[in-house]
Amino acid sequence: MGMSESPSRLVPSTAERAGQDGEYRRAVWDAVEVLKELRLAFCADEDWEKPQPRGRLWRWPSENAALTPPEPSWFSVEHLDSALSGYLKRPWLQHNAIDLSAMNALLFTELSAFAEQVRVGAIFGATNWSYLFSGGSVLKQLGLAIFGQITKFIAAWIMLPVVAITFMAYGQETSAFIAVGLWTVYVLYRLLTLPARLRLQKARRAAAEKAQDMLRTMMAAWAAARGRTINPSRLKELVREAEDRGVVYRAVLHTLIDRAMHRDPAAMIG
Repeated sequence: MGMSESPSRLVPSTAERAGQDGEYRRAVWDAVEVLKELRLAFCADEDWEKPQPRGRLWRWPSENAALTPPEPSWFSVEHLDSALSGYLKRPWLQHNAIDLSAMNALLFTELSAFAEQVRVGAIFGATNWSYLFSGGSVLKQLGLAIFGQITKFIAAWIMLPVVAITFMAYGQETSAFIAVGLWTVYVLYRLLTLPARLRLQKARRAAAEKAQDMLRTMMAAWAAARGRTINPSRLKELVREAEDRGVVYRAVLHTLIDRAMHRDPAAMIG
């Protein structure tokens, strides 16, 4: 059942009882507010003045969405966390469509945010300028990376010797000696810092391997929550495996999975 349908579909005999029982009517409108808040939390960036597709709660992003730069605003995970607290306080409101959408949204958000940290280089302590200036385009990023490496090599090993030779050709010996001296200092600096740079490269390779391992487990957990039918027990295992690798998921994700396992540990159908 979609969230665009009447909230009375969630509560048996609502239409009959709401007009007769004042306390029941208040409970129904309380539920309506909770469901509205959930819908807004799932799609905070939507224009609700426009007609919305019937039955849609969450966008259910494709696998490609996790591998590309995130959109400006998928939704507010803080808002969803807050909205889910109101939903979880009312167990009688439980619906698999809501739970599945929330699980997928929470898993995807962490995956997308972490993948973006890897792409920008934050995980490795070095900014990936080619990615930032490419706007996420793979071809542009490749071109900028190659251009950056060539420019770096020319500036480090060719520019000062060429400048020195040029000064010598024009009889500017003092300027030529200064250029050679600066280049010599640079070469000595590179030699002296070689051990430290090798250690740094080793640390970044280790960080890259850990990041890839974390991404792999996060992708596996998200994939397990992408269908209309999921296995809560298997999803729990995959979430724990990701957390063992260093991933931090919100506590509400475990609450949703545990509640699903309590109802049926083998199947959850949206």
